[in-house]
Amino acid sequence: MTYSILKSLHIIFFTTWMAGLFYLPRLFVYHSGCKENSNQYKTFTTMEKKLLRFIMNPSMFLTWFLGIALALLNNYLLSTWLIIKISLVILMSGFHMYCAKVRRDFEGHSNKKKESFFRIINEIPTILFILIVLVVVFKPFD
Repeated sequence: MTYSILKSLHIIFFTTWMAGLFYLPRLFVYHSGCKENSNQYKTFTTMEKKLLRFIMNPSMFLTWFLGIALALLNNYLLSTWLIIKISLVILMSGFHMYCAKVRRDFEGHSNKKKESFFRIINEIPTILFILIVLVVVFKPFD
């Protein structure tokens, strides 16, 4: 596989992962306002589960896999900017896992968080996304 193909796939899967991370907390905002035994509640549960299982989880895995492959190909592993980027992607992955836990809480009818909480955490992936892009473009400390 050529470098350009690997890089293109990395960008594609990072983009689909981010789309899910932007959308899932927004679904939680609306889900938290539903009555627990309503059809709407069940619909949100299904949407969240499918978004995580079929889009976000594979995209996260492929983003990591392709990113590591690119780092190895370019011998970037000890670059300060890459260490910063990986640290931010670890935080993004942690947020992803937290969202998976919240999804399970909704499915198990045990969510105790309010709409306002989800409106606040909805901004976390945006902040991390901006920081990651800035680190990749400007490659600070190198």
